[in-house]
Amino acid sequence: MAALKTIPFLRVLKHTPHLRPLIRTLYGKKTPLLSCTLMGMTFDSPIGIAAGVDRRGEYTDVIAQYSPSFIEIGPIRDVRLAIECLQNRKESIIVLANLSNNKEIQRSFSLLYDFVDGFILNVSQNTEVSKVIDHLLELRRYNDTYKPIIFKLFPDLDGEQLNIVCTYMLGSGIDGVMINAEFVDMICDKTQGLMPVIAIAEISTPERAAQILDTGADLIALSNSPFHYGPAYIKKILKYLEKR
Repeated sequence: MAALKTIPFLRVLKHTPHLRPLIRTLYGKKTPLLSCTLMGMTFDSPIGIAAGVDRRGEYTDVIAQYSPSFIEIGPIRDVRLAIECLQNRKESIIVLANLSNNKEIQRSFSLLYDFVDGFILNVSQNTEVSKVIDHLLELRRYNDTYKPIIFKLFPDLDGEQLNIVCTYMLGSGIDGVMINAEFVDMICDKTQGLMPVIAIAEISTPERAAQILDTGADLIALSNSPFHYGPAYIKKILKYLEKR
C-alpha cells in the first residue's frame, strides 16, 4: 500500500520537470565514497529501490532525483507499455527489470533488453527454473551488449534445495542473487562470497541498512516506499553510511 500512495505524488513530479533540479538539491546526495562496481555496473551507493514502487518504469527520472543507486521496476506485466515509458528516460540511474513467472518471460526479456540495464528473474518454484534461466542466458549471447541477470531466490527453500540452487547459480552464468535480508548470511555462506547479493528489506533506520550490509549484502533494495519516512529518507541513510 505504501508504494501505491506514492503514485499521485510521482505523477505530479513527472509532469513538472522544472522542479526536479530543486528536488535533487534538497533531497539528493552524491556518494563517491559508497560507489562500487558489481556485475559490470557501477552503483553510486548500495541503496536502491525494490519492485512495486514503479511497476512500469514511468517514474525512473523522477525517483532518480532522490539518489537511489538503482530502481527495480515491475513486476513487468505489460512489456509494450514499459518500453514506451523507458525509451525516453534521461537519467543515468541503473534500471533493473523484474520479470515474474509467466509463459512469455523469454519474449519479455528479448523485448526489454535494449531498454534496461539488467534483469531480476522472479521465477516460482513450480517452474523448471534451470530450463528458464538457461534459455535466457542463451538469448543473451545473441545481443551486442552484456546485461546482468539476477536470480531472485524463493525464501522458503529447505537446506537441500538451497544447496542445489546455489550450486546451479555458481556454474550457470547468473550474475547475482536477490533474497530477503534475513537470509543474506546464509546465502553468502553457500556461495562463498563468489556472487553479489542484493538484500530485499524494509528499512526504518539507517542503522538497519548498515546492519544488513555488515551481514554480507552488497546492495539493498528498499521494499518499503522511498517516501514513507519523508522525502529525505534515502539521503539520511546515505549520510549515515558515509560516516561509518
